[in-house]
Amino acid sequence: MSNLKSSQKSFFTISKTAEIVGVQPHVLRFWEKKFSSINPKKNLSGRRFYSSIDVENLLMIKKLLYEDGFTIKGAVSVVDKTNQKIEDDFDDDIKVSLKKSIDLIQQGLEIIKRNID
Repeated sequence: MSNLKSSQKSFFTISKTAEIVGVQPHVLRFWEKKFSSINPKKNLSGRRFYSSIDVENLLMIKKLLYEDGFTIKGAVSVVDKTNQKIEDDFDDDIKVSLKKSIDLIQQGLEIIKRNID
């Protein structure tokens, strides 16, 4: 996993991803159909390339299914909720950043108005 952190922008072939996750490539293709969060990029010839985020999601899915005993349906629910929480947190961070930016712009406008008068 630490190797994934160092290569956040990396993409992995289906063979390499299967090796990292510890499952057969056909399992990855099956999981792609069941889990909407798994979106490998495909080149023109259809070859799959998984991002490091895909690999992290696949590792979570494997843990839920193989270690925690979830069904596919249960794992889908957990993964969807986890991804929704991440999206919501990201949206909150964006809102805070936008609010700060707007406040700075308003302060700048006030300074400009005072200098004009």
